[in-house]
Amino acid sequence: MSCLIPENLRNPKKVHENRLPTRAYYYGQDIFESLNGPWAFALFDAPLDAPDAKNLDWETAKKWSTISVPSHWELQEDWKYGKPIYTNVQYPIPIDIPNPPTVNPTGVYARTFELDSKSIESFEHRLRFEGVDNCYELYVNGQYVGFNKGSRNGAEFDIQKYVSEGENLVVVKVFKWSDSTYIEDQDQWWLSGIYRDVSLLKLPKKAHIEDVRVTTTFVDSQYQDAELSVKVDVQGSSYDHINFTLYEPEDGSKVYDASSLLNEENGNTTFSTKEFISFSTKKNEETAFKINVKAPEHWTAENPTLYKYQLDLIGSDGSVIQSIKHHVGFRQVELKDGNITVNGKDILFRGVNRHDHHPRFGRAVPLDFVVRDLILMKKFNINAVRNSHYPNHPKVYDLFDKLGFWVIDEADLETHGVQEPFNRHTNLEAEYPDTKNKLYDVNAHYLSDNPEYEVAYLDRASQLVLRDVNHPSIIIWSLGNEACYGRNHKAMYKLIKQLDPTRLVHYEGDLNALSADIFSFMYPTFEIMERWRKNHTDENGKFEKPLILCEYGHAMGNGPGSLKEYQELFYKEKFYQGGFIWEWANHGIEFEDVSTADGKLHKAYAYGGDFKEEVHDGVFIMDGLCNSEHNPTPGLVEYKKVIEPVHIKIAHGSVTITNKHDFITTDHLLFIDKDTGKTIDVPSLKPEESVTIPSDTTYVVAVLKDDAGVLKAGHEIAWGQAELPLKVPDFVTETAEKAAKINDGKRYVSVESSGLHFILDKLLGKIESLKVKGKEISSKFEGSSITFWRPPTNNDEPRDFKNWKKYNIDLMKQNIHGVSVEKGSNGSLAVVTVNSRISPVVFYYGFETVQKYTIFANKINLNTSMKLTGEYQPPDFPRVGYEFWLGDSYESFEWLGRGPGESYPDKKESQRFGLYDSKDVEEFVYDYPQENGNHTDTHFLNIKFEGAGKLSIFQKEKPFNFKISDEYGVDEAAHACDVKRYGRHYLRLDHAIHGVGSEACGPAVLDQYRLKAQDFNFEFDLAFE
Repeated sequence: MSCLIPENLRNPKKVHENRLPTRAYYYGQDIFESLNGPWAFALFDAPLDAPDAKNLDWETAKKWSTISVPSHWELQEDWKYGKPIYTNVQYPIPIDIPNPPTVNPTGVYARTFELDSKSIESFEHRLRFEGVDNCYELYVNGQYVGFNKGSRNGAEFDIQKYVSEGENLVVVKVFKWSDSTYIEDQDQWWLSGIYRDVSLLKLPKKAHIEDVRVTTTFVDSQYQDAELSVKVDVQGSSYDHINFTLYEPEDGSKVYDASSLLNEENGNTTFSTKEFISFSTKKNEETAFKINVKAPEHWTAENPTLYKYQLDLIGSDGSVIQSIKHHVGFRQVELKDGNITVNGKDILFRGVNRHDHHPRFGRAVPLDFVVRDLILMKKFNINAVRNSHYPNHPKVYDLFDKLGFWVIDEADLETHGVQEPFNRHTNLEAEYPDTKNKLYDVNAHYLSDNPEYEVAYLDRASQLVLRDVNHPSIIIWSLGNEACYGRNHKAMYKLIKQLDPTRLVHYEGDLNALSADIFSFMYPTFEIMERWRKNHTDENGKFEKPLILCEYGHAMGNGPGSLKEYQELFYKEKFYQGGFIWEWANHGIEFEDVSTADGKLHKAYAYGGDFKEEVHDGVFIMDGLCNSEHNPTPGLVEYKKVIEPVHIKIAHGSVTITNKHDFITTDHLLFIDKDTGKTIDVPSLKPEESVTIPSDTTYVVAVLKDDAGVLKAGHEIAWGQAELPLKVPDFVTETAEKAAKINDGKRYVSVESSGLHFILDKLLGKIESLKVKGKEISSKFEGSSITFWRPPTNNDEPRDFKNWKKYNIDLMKQNIHGVSVEKGSNGSLAVVTVNSRISPVVFYYGFETVQKYTIFANKINLNTSMKLTGEYQPPDFPRVGYEFWLGDSYESFEWLGRGPGESYPDKKESQRFGLYDSKDVEEFVYDYPQENGNHTDTHFLNIKFEGAGKLSIFQKEKPFNFKISDEYGVDEAAHACDVKRYGRHYLRLDHAIHGVGSEACGPAVLDQYRLKAQDFNFEFDLAFE
């Protein structure tokens, strides 16, 4: 019986055929010829249906459709080649390890390139693919060249014996699924095709530099003098010697912009004219040589000083056969006294996890988009990147080197889907990390403890190291992500340590760090972190390995909360060396969606299920500090503040400044008193040094003195502020000069004076109408005047939202027991009191509530007393407060409190106290609609009305929210375009609101930020001018 699945696609031991050995990446305009651009393309249901590439001619292929390379075939116009699939954990195919599905979409690509006789005579020719998903076969001029697996790794093939003068035909047959699919389950869209660059390489025939390894080691305990080790692999013997030249460094303050970075990555590198060191080695001598370097400048993420070098292969006639230009950074990575150190000093990761993503191109990310990402990271104080969960395009590492990032480079490996059947069958519940131990013990045998897959695991480890080894930014190799733990990981660790003993190795799945140099956790609670620290620290506070959080602060939707508490713990204990927020950006794919709000087509960003996938993981792909266009969310603004490398604390009559950098002083900064605009004289502070300066200022910022890297002079690095630097304005309550007109009717109570008309609906217990100077400023609205609901956030969904729905908090009703009206006293016009019970349908619990409206000539004092009674109460509430629809005469508003962006009890560090106007703030709309726009710690709010003056609300550090859609309009929306905009303005005045946390994939909202079930007593003044 013949098998319908080609052997290459179901044999995990066969990871490639005829692929050349992996080497360090180098490039130049004289070596690479891009084959990007239009290719002929056709898609077939299965390998069985695809044409025989050996018999395919260009005349046939060029009649097919065209596709742009690099790209994914699922993202072509009108989704004509199939649609994307999103899963986080589960495999989108039946688990039949190692077999892929028989129905296996197969894309066939074809194009031609020209070679002249000189090229044939002078050069060896190769084809290089930087990334093809999932695996592929290569043919040139009808002849089979080879195949490769490993979607995020590059591959080179020698095509010299297949090419000829004139037109040459390249055919690439790409398969969507293979045995390697099971080890590439990496929480992203399943997308196929040639999605990274394709190049034709031309290497001199007589001799060429095949590979280069450059290593730096400091030779003294002070990390002052260094040894530079250079190993050159030369292929061919027709050369005389090698020249190596090291040039004077460009220090870490070199100024870049996006265009100059891209220019250098395209091979247009400019060198210093100053030679620092020059060295030659004769032919037949050792091609590995070492150079002593006196006091080189160090490379760090804070000061990324690079020395450029040039390797020249010289012929017997003195001509240059080949030149290679690249850079090296002098830095040394070690584990010392239990900590990760660089050049002898401990470091702290202020990091993010970064996937390849573009909202229109998927993983076919243009380099300029990556540059934009990295510049944004630098602007937001981020110093570290974990490449989740695979190697990036090789040019990205040059950007890391130049801009200054600590990088964890991760192998293209994840097997998360093997755990899903066991999860569903057992409903496993255990506290992290015990959960993972149990999962791994049961499921590792499928892949990570399966010797059939050892070759594949080792191939991914070796490719990772051998390609990227020369980059100073990479300080840690990672064995992959969420792939259980087994013998294949142990083999990977051993191999990596053989290939590169100069770096550390990470793998979170190895919870006891047997095959890793670092403990690593994902989304632990503080209690678990502290318990782990105590268990791995002796009585003298010493430990062998540190703990990092390779994923934490799950940034899904409105969040993450409590970043401040994590950072405080990192600073407090040396055992912790920081972490990496999950993740950098949402993965939404742009598409046109029919809005449920207006029935029209609108641009939206797709997540799991939007393409009608059979299985998917929904909105879990929208979990970034940036939205799908990679623009900052409020979460990124919060993270920047929390990880500031300089702390500024303002107390009564003084400013304390602490340097939290790991290496550099504060000399590059200016400290400005924002109250006066003057510079504060701050002495040079080394890392961890502090100074306290007498000052009456309330607000200080630290900015760059000069341009540095991609950041411009004046860019703000940090700020500090007194808690309330602005004085709350005084308000004079007018006493009644004459009695108000009070009407206690059957259904309505009204109080009317010369400028104020108040009407309350007795039946519903809410304001029916509120007019000032004849203008309506609040009109009748649906629901109770006191409300508890807010739209759920993604982080509410796992537990809090379910609880709130279980207790019907969204169905709270106000049952009026009585309404009374009395003539005023002590200068008031009248007092209207509403006695009621507010409770949900079904349940016994509820609030015995007294609302007292004390009405003056120019204000209303609203005092609310709520006593919680009844059985079976919920543990907490989303919020508690009032909501109003404002009348048509609304014009604008301003507030004194935190702003200008949104803030919540556990996500407010980034918002500064100030007086803000509505024109200064724009409501942030999340890709997936949810609670947003809250402002905490508000002291007063002014709302201006046309012809009616303004309404001032004094509320003593309470939250408010202002938007043009109510809570339920957000609740019902699947995408931003679905949010119903009513054309009216909605105001929420709250007593308190629940925190946001990061429980979508992480700890619950901390206890101190939960709005617990309790009695509530609060008041605020509505004053009219």
